[in-house]
Amino acid sequence: MRKESKQLWIKKQEDTYTIGLTPDLQEELGEVNFADITEAEEIEQEETLAEVETSKTVIEITAPLSGKIIQRNEKADEDPSVLNAEDEQENWLVVMEDVSEAQWQQLTE
Repeated sequence: MRKESKQLWIKKQEDTYTIGLTPDLQEELGEVNFADITEAEEIEQEETLAEVETSKTVIEITAPLSGKIIQRNEKADEDPSVLNAEDEQENWLVVMEDVSEAQWQQLTE
């Protein structure tokens, strides 16, 4: 199942939640040239998930859900342009687990 929140897409597959940039956010930001994804092992809803720098601006992306971060898109650290990709297999930020079901249910489909 896929939902969106704050211009991020969230894809739930069994017990994991993958979070990435929606096409709308990608278009609004322009070309991403730097990304700093949190190194935290756990994150609370509204805490900083990533800072993204583009030719237009620098933004702070906050977590749409609380949970445990089990994987980061290491490729985005080396080559932030992957966050510009249309393919969700490339433009994701983190994979989480131990997410509150109530928070997930509050997101829009």
